[in-house]
Amino acid sequence: MTTAQAAAHRTAAKHQPRRIAVFGGSFDPIHAGHLGVARAADRRFNFDEIHFIPASRPPHKLKQHLAPFPHRFAMVALACTEHPHFVPSLAEAGEDFSGTQLHYSVDTVRYFRHAYHGQGDRIFFIVGADAFLDIPMWKEYETLLGLCDFVIANRPGIRLEALRLVIPPDLHARPNAKRGKEVEQIAHGSPIVAQLEKSTIYLLENVSSDVSATDIRRKASRGQSIHGLVSSRVEEYILKQGLYR
Repeated sequence: MTTAQAAAHRTAAKHQPRRIAVFGGSFDPIHAGHLGVARAADRRFNFDEIHFIPASRPPHKLKQHLAPFPHRFAMVALACTEHPHFVPSLAEAGEDFSGTQLHYSVDTVRYFRHAYHGQGDRIFFIVGADAFLDIPMWKEYETLLGLCDFVIANRPGIRLEALRLVIPPDLHARPNAKRGKEVEQIAHGSPIVAQLEKSTIYLLENVSSDVSATDIRRKASRGQSIHGLVSSRVEEYILKQGLYR
């Protein structure tokens, strides 16, 4: 064995496979419902990191007015401070950190796959059930479904079969696929929506929340209390910056 081979072997031996979750959204503002989903997913899947990604210009919300990206990122950073696994991400900030460029989920996941590419590393995409039902409208969605595992935060009224129906049949794993034991170890009892050739789609139950970003913005615009709807640090930031007024 050469010196270079020995060094490479030592490096490979030291690497512990990581579970990295990405959780994107407008986060206008990030609220208790978002944090509840992330905490539930963290408990269930034991992530090493959950990256909260404020969307630059969400392609499906181009006509909607969003608070400026720096404000939304600041609120995400404040909300993440009390959680050791929660990481505020600038993945969609753009070269000038303005968040004005258009980003697509498939490109953001590619970015994370490039950053976390060690032996056994896995990327998980946390998404709400409503958003997942619209995934056929996303850019290169069939590619995206194979790039990472998915954790779907379900809500009452959405059936497992409805989530399965939006997945193209030819993406499903063959019956003799050998990933069963690994998937079971990761799932820890979470229902599996679908086993695909290159990824698995899990369901996260009992995480629905009545908290709405629209409602928070409306309350803030009227000067009403938003206490408890967002973290205390985010509440303080909104008040001090006069956001949504």
